[in-house]
Order: sequence, then C-alpha cells, then structure tokens
Amino acid sequence: MNYSDDFYDFGGATYLNCAFHGAMPRVAVAAVEQALELKKTPHLIRDEYHFSFPDAYREAVAELIGAEARDVAVANSATQGTMILVGGLDWRRGDEVILPSGEFPSNLFPWRSLAERGVVVKEIDLSEGARALERIDAAITARTRVVSVSWVHYSSGVRLDLGPIGDLCRERGVLFSVDASQGIGGLPFDVREIQVDLVACAGYKWMLGPYGVGFAWVEPSLSERLAVTNVNWFSLEGARDFSRLSECELVYPPGARRFDLNEPGNFFNMAGAAASAHYLLEIGPAAVEAHAQTLLARVVENLPEAMHSLADPDPTYRSNILCIGGSDEATFNRLLTARIHLSRREGALRISPHLYNTDADIDRLLEVLR
Repeated sequence: MNYSDDFYDFGGATYLNCAFHGAMPRVAVAAVEQALELKKTPHLIRDEYHFSFPDAYREAVAELIGAEARDVAVANSATQGTMILVGGLDWRRGDEVILPSGEFPSNLFPWRSLAERGVVVKEIDLSEGARALERIDAAITARTRVVSVSWVHYSSGVRLDLGPIGDLCRERGVLFSVDASQGIGGLPFDVREIQVDLVACAGYKWMLGPYGVGFAWVEPSLSERLAVTNVNWFSLEGARDFSRLSECELVYPPGARRFDLNEPGNFFNMAGAAASAHYLLEIGPAAVEAHAQTLLARVVENLPEAMHSLADPDPTYRSNILCIGGSDEATFNRLLTARIHLSRREGALRISPHLYNTDADIDRLLEVLR
C-alpha cells in the first residue's frame, strides 16, 4: 500500500532517515496550524485547553502501547523520561546500574550522573541480541538496582528481546527501564506483555511527532514509590479549576501525571504529537513494520557486491533500522550530493524508512550505491 500521499513530498530528495527525525504526516501539520490560531488569537484559548491538549496525547500514547492513560507522563524527551527513575529512587552508595555499552546519550548520561552519589554504572556488551539475556544475568549482583537498555540500538539496529530480560529482572528484584525511542511507532509494543517498570520514548522519530515531545510510561506501583523532583503545578489535584487556584494543595493525582513536564499544554507540540499518534493508531505499528521490512529487504537483495548487511541473521533481533557495511565516507558524501538522506553511524550507512518511503526511493538509493 502507498502511504506517501499522507505526507508532504521532500522536494525531489529521498529521505531514508527516520531514526534521525520522522516526517510529520499532513494531519499532524494541519493540527499544528490549527493550534497556531490559538496564539494568533488568544481570546480563543480556554482554561481547559491547558489540560485537554496533553491529555489527548497521553490517551493516544496509552492506546498505542496498551497502557492506561493515567500511567503516561508527558515529557519533552526520552532523557526526561529516564530522569524520572534516575532522580526518583533512593540511591545508596554502592548501588549498581547495568547499561549496554555504546548507548545513546539519553540512556547513558542520566545514569552516569549518579557517580557522584557513589552509584556504579556497569556497561556490558549487548551487541549480540541472542546473548543479551545471559550477559545481563551474569552482570546482576545483589547491589543491582536497575537494568536500563535501548529496545533498538541507534547505531546497529539490534532489537533486544525485552520479554525474557523483563522476566529476569522481576525474578531478581531489579527494576527494568527501556528507552524505546527507536522502536515505538514503527514496531508493535505492549506494556502488558513485558515485565517493565519504566518506558521512555522520544516522539519525534518513529512516532512522527514534533521535536521536543516524548513520554514516559511508569508502572503504577512504581509511581507511588518515586520521589517527584520537579513540581509541575498543572499536575496537582485541583489545578484544573483556574477560578479556585488558591485552594490548590500539593497533592498529586494517582499515576504518572505527577511527572509531566512543566507547561504540558504546549499547544503546537501537543496538537501535532497527538495527531501523529492517532495516525499511527489508524495504520497500526505492525503495518509500519511490514512496510519498512519490505523496503529493507529490497535493499539487502540488491546491494553491490562490495557492501553487506549488518543485520542480525535472526529476525527476532532486527528492527526497522538497517546498517550497511563495506562503504566509506566518500559513498556517504556521494549519496548526500544525490540528495539521498540517511545517516552514517560507526562507519556504516544507516537506513531507516517509514510509511512515506516507496520502492522508488529504494531503487534510487541502490542506483547511487552502484
């Protein structure tokens, strides 16, 4: 099926770089334009809009990941989502956190910041999806508090099998945190099927939202245990009645809304993010994955002899990111000159298509590679 009409064209360029930024669909751009009218003519802004805009996004995200809306916090990034756990736990000197080596900064530096409190960050090689479970198992000790991984690795495209890892962490009494920025929206994901405690996600990649939007899902019982390190008065009980704010108390509602970013009713971002999430719900992440995998298979089957796929031979550990070895910087520059946009990560070409891409885009890529 051709979904490209749901998006704006790229002015003659071929864009295969969703792992960098996803393109917003037309419906999301229209929603942002409508929200812009509120700031052009602010007499149209109603008190309830400060809550209805983030709640619309929260509800769409919840449906997308099989969650309850009350357990979704509106964030501006995956980093902010991860910081809910980093800042909220009662850390003790000697506690341990396990991370994959070579992690993306959003799931690296928040944890490294705990070093000044005596927390030990252990980085282990999880580049082989099939061996990830045994390596995590071997790394966990009695002092391990958290295992935090990226579901899909940004520079290799390796997708971890989260189910067994979550089961292991629950069995060992360890919290399990997942940065799902390179997966949700492009791959099916359901928190009801995984023993996970926190999911952080940037919304501007596979979720096709504006930059500066994301979310965190927090396991319900964990929300009650974590300290709130950023007070957002919009999240307090009674905040929705602007006529009685003097009666508002520092009382948080049940669930994760207490962790919302400040001023969550950002009309432009929330309108676009909610519209994109609803668009993906209509299509379905499974259809996105099938579309992307068809395009990536076309790449692999027709690569020049000097190049090769770096994808895991087991489909369990593949994602919608395909890395190609056997190229050099000159090849990457040649692609840019031809207005074919992808990324170069760790010496490999990184290809990441979404619904807006077509067979013609892949054929154009292959033509230049040859």
